[in-house]
Amino acid sequence: MENQVATIKTMPVQDIMTMAQTFAESGMFTDAKAMGQAFVKIQAGQEIGIPPFAAMSGIHIIQGKPTIGAGLIASTVKGSGKYDYKVLEMTDKACNIEFFQGKESIGKSGFTIEEAKKAGTKNIDKFPKNMLFARAISNGVKWYCPDVFAGPVYTPEEMETIDITHTEVAPTVQVPNYEQDLREQGSIEDLGAYFKAMPKDKQKNFAKLAGELKAAFEAEQSKEVAA
Repeated sequence: MENQVATIKTMPVQDIMTMAQTFAESGMFTDAKAMGQAFVKIQAGQEIGIPPFAAMSGIHIIQGKPTIGAGLIASTVKGSGKYDYKVLEMTDKACNIEFFQGKESIGKSGFTIEEAKKAGTKNIDKFPKNMLFARAISNGVKWYCPDVFAGPVYTPEEMETIDITHTEVAPTVQVPNYEQDLREQGSIEDLGAYFKAMPKDKQKNFAKLAGELKAAFEAEQSKEVAA
């Protein structure tokens, strides 16, 4: 099977902005109602190897770090083409998972109710199996198959207990440089598409520049026609 670990193609900022605007306007994602919020989720997903829709559905930004649901972590391991896992035990008291690279066992990861309570994990009494599985799968990925993602990842359950001053630094989210990006558009069509994808407040701020650039393109086109 082809190795698909961390092979998501990097998208241009303009494409991310357009997609983020569409996702935000869809109203389907309650934690990303603004384009900027959707942009951050897609960009965070891109930097750890997760495609846009999966990032919108499965990534949540907590304390400035991208957190990933246990289901998305598990499906990424299964779909990697390199790694696999098997649940050995999953009860209200403990979860134990064995990880494989190909057919070879590379280690086990477990988490118990005692460890969860000691760590102060929330909702452990309401959803013990879910919480224990989330911690066991995320620990196992960090220990045995960290290259499944192109950077460190956490589950929401972990972020409730992590001291963020002692964790690895999460990927830096790229913030659009609207002026530079406008000036770098190669045609009047690209300029119009980029400007349309910008947030409404940014369109107001950069309307004058966009107009000047459009006029420059039109002048250049007129010279070409005259020649």
